[in-house]
Amino acid sequence: MLYKLAHLIKDHMKFIWDIIEKMNAYFFILIYKKKCLNIQKVLSKYQKDYIIREAKTDDIDSLVTFFQEQPEESFKFFHPHSFEKKTISKLIKNPSYLQFLVFSDSKLVGYFFMRSFINGKAFRGKIVDYRWRNKGIAKLMGTISMDVAKNIGVRLFGTISKENAASYISAKDVNHIKVLKEFDNGDLYIEYLPKD
Repeated sequence: MLYKLAHLIKDHMKFIWDIIEKMNAYFFILIYKKKCLNIQKVLSKYQKDYIIREAKTDDIDSLVTFFQEQPEESFKFFHPHSFEKKTISKLIKNPSYLQFLVFSDSKLVGYFFMRSFINGKAFRGKIVDYRWRNKGIAKLMGTISMDVAKNIGVRLFGTISKENAASYISAKDVNHIKVLKEFDNGDLYIEYLPKD
């Protein structure tokens, strides 16, 4: 119910949604700021084959280019926000919208985020550059987001389309998946749980 209400407000009452977003960002950072300081420590554990770091304002143009370079089919199941510069800039400045980048040397090859809320929930999303698929990057991003969630003390949720078998398999390889609900469009509302 709350999920549907949030999408109704977001899609049809933009002014109210913007106020909710600002209030959530303010209170999220008030509650979780100290724990969020540990995120870099979590990311440092995974610096082996790739460089993983939080997105910064300097990354806005690179992110816009990254999304522009992806084929249209990449967005069939990944559409958490629009991908133009104004939106990317707004999200990077939002402290409750944790965004992470995966680099191979200086090449941006993956993007994942945790849209976090003051009620202790976060919603995960991820996308891998089409030229870098099947190299374990999606699984790596899934593992890291679960680790970040555990360290800052939030539960991790998401939606996966039943048609998106690759995403479901990738998620299941690194997390326990608890299906909470199936929506009319076939999307599964799930909670990601640690495997250990």
